[in-house]
Amino acid sequence: MPSTAVTTSGRRGFFVTFTVLLAVWAAVLLTIAITLIPNGYWYSYFVIDYSVGFIRRGLAGEILGMFGPQHYFGGLLILRWMPTVLFVLGLAAVAWSVAVRAGRSERRRLLALLIPVLPFGFAFALFSARTDALGAVALVGFAIALTRVTTARATVIASAIFGLVLAVLSLIHEATPFLFGLGALAALTVLAERLDAKEFRASVALALGPPIMVAVALAAFGKHTVSGQLCELVQHFPMNHPLAGKPTLGQLLRGFHYYVDYHDWFCRAFLPLFDMSLVEGLRFVGSIGVVALAGSTAYGIVTLVISMLAIGHVSGVPVRRFGAILRGRPLAMLVGVVMILPVFATGVDWVRWWVIIAFDLGIVFLLYTRDQPEVDQPLTRRTLIVFAVGAILLAVIPIGIIPGFGAPVPM
Repeated sequence: MPSTAVTTSGRRGFFVTFTVLLAVWAAVLLTIAITLIPNGYWYSYFVIDYSVGFIRRGLAGEILGMFGPQHYFGGLLILRWMPTVLFVLGLAAVAWSVAVRAGRSERRRLLALLIPVLPFGFAFALFSARTDALGAVALVGFAIALTRVTTARATVIASAIFGLVLAVLSLIHEATPFLFGLGALAALTVLAERLDAKEFRASVALALGPPIMVAVALAAFGKHTVSGQLCELVQHFPMNHPLAGKPTLGQLLRGFHYYVDYHDWFCRAFLPLFDMSLVEGLRFVGSIGVVALAGSTAYGIVTLVISMLAIGHVSGVPVRRFGAILRGRPLAMLVGVVMILPVFATGVDWVRWWVIIAFDLGIVFLLYTRDQPEVDQPLTRRTLIVFAVGAILLAVIPIGIIPGFGAPVPM
């Protein structure tokens, strides 16, 4: 039998119930992030500055310096949560653009509820709160801007602004342009179809040229083997690191605390990774092993497929139609794929890179659905059932938070 529309009262009850469950789920994850995940790892992205010269990620430490030495720890805590908060606000902006700005329908509301539980959703924001997430926020702003501008000139200007922002963010995390280049190219291809070939090339050059130049400058002129000097910059203070104390499950559930000196932990666990050269990075990735890397690849591809199929099912917009538009500019898509390969070659978090690919394409797909006729069609019982089962599974098993298989955990 064909799927039938759901009654109005049934739909209303479904939306209210799922919204409440979503809020409870988010509160539980936030509690876990606060109590079990040591802030020290996230702090590590902000304690390196330009005191020893021009180095990668130095701008993040300069931001910390604005708080002053007397507010060192308070500044680190604020900066630790900044990527998470901004990333969540970016997801909320996409949900608002799809479910409110472009019109109202039940499928649009369902898409808004789907976004938090996607592999690149709320859990990813909490448990992958690295500074490259700021590039994700920039991509969201750029993609939403492309849905608003109506002329080629405005698109070119938006691309130039995005390129400058991404260039600055590349000084905070050098992989930023390579991680979100695919997303920028996909956004220009799908959301700015009005561009002719010349205008498209100009937009791409302005969007990706500046951040790539910064990344090249960091590779060419950035100082290496300065870990000893960087270690001296980090202050001593007690950091709660429960997992380092090898607690039992019962201790973790009761709120187990185990403190280590942050300076000592940073210099031991983080700096050796930071100080690697390009060749050492390649060898480090290779040391993970073929089995672990292949497993991460398979897992990551499944994560990407699940993300796209979930968006397609809820919106009613076929993934193949979205893919056909991307294939309309094959060279651009090839460039986007090639750009992210150096990240895979030098970073062991292969699942994480695949989740970011899912984010790049998923955000553009979500914004693409807002103008498609299917998203305003009535909900069917089958759509609600599949959504409920799938969303609960994604919430209970947040597949996007695993960085990769075989990678060592800084302890």
